[in-house]
Amino acid sequence: MRNYLIAFFLIIFANPFTCLAQINLVPNPSFEDTAIDCISSGLGGVATHRCSNWYSCRSSPDYWTPCSQANTIPYIGGSYQYAHTGNKMIGFATYATQLAVQGLFREIPGVDLIQPTIAGQRYYFSMFINQAYIKKTMWVFLLATNKIGVKLTNATYSPGTPVPINNISDFVDTLFHTDTLGWTKISGSFISNGSFNKLMIGNFFDDAHTDTMNLDNDSITYQNAVAYYFIDDVCLSTDSLYAATWTGIETVPQTQVIQKIFPNPTHDFLTIAFGTSGAGNCIMELFSLDGRLLLKKEELMSVNSQLDLRQFPPGMYVLKIKSNKGERVVKVMKE
Repeated sequence: MRNYLIAFFLIIFANPFTCLAQINLVPNPSFEDTAIDCISSGLGGVATHRCSNWYSCRSSPDYWTPCSQANTIPYIGGSYQYAHTGNKMIGFATYATQLAVQGLFREIPGVDLIQPTIAGQRYYFSMFINQAYIKKTMWVFLLATNKIGVKLTNATYSPGTPVPINNISDFVDTLFHTDTLGWTKISGSFISNGSFNKLMIGNFFDDAHTDTMNLDNDSITYQNAVAYYFIDDVCLSTDSLYAATWTGIETVPQTQVIQKIFPNPTHDFLTIAFGTSGAGNCIMELFSLDGRLLLKKEELMSVNSQLDLRQFPPGMYVLKIKSNKGERVVKVMKE
């Protein structure tokens, strides 16, 4: 028996990557948690970030929320877009003409990882992206670019001390993403060449190494054109299957909020079991995959609650449950 125990612990400690499996190393990956307020539009620097855990590493990435005075979801100024999941997202520019913004203009959001990366370990990255299309502002958002990627670092960058654009990134997507209606998943993998505790997202390549495309596909040259993208549901993991199938649904242990949701899939009613201690003060919200709030229900000290889904067509939905015990977001299927 003693030999078996020794062998077991040798296997566990000899494989440090085991503890990282099935974990998204990106905190607040769907940008739903707000640190200070969601009225102001910018992410802010490291010390003043408004979206929990996220901050600006270069220029001024935007925090898009329902209560923002400037960047409201859905934005009705031209690019009418909901978040991929929940109701918040981040937006940033990947390119701008010289008349739009002088100099090399890039907006780079960043985040401190839950755990540092391990040198020599392969990591799998994914996120959802949407192309902004706006022609009613002083900047014309109708350019698309390639070279959107991620970069690991230990340095602390901010708008005042921006990350350099040096044509180097850990992962880069070389395709043009021009879908202004739906969300496109970007994914790939890379091997970390060291131990890093921060992740940055954006275009780390200068204008000479960045290709652009006019979304209007016409001969008009817009002197104040900008390429701008929304992102949501960011994932970095050592588990390839987890990263490939992760769609922005982060769960907490069921004992914190609920014990069981059944049946899932369902034809009519969905039952949420809160356990013998009850739900406390609980709010349940059902969203479509494009972020529209379809149903809202409040419960007080209920052991079980039911949601009537008969009015909704078959498909996938997002259920968000918030109580004084915590928060959980799950996908539910209506058949």
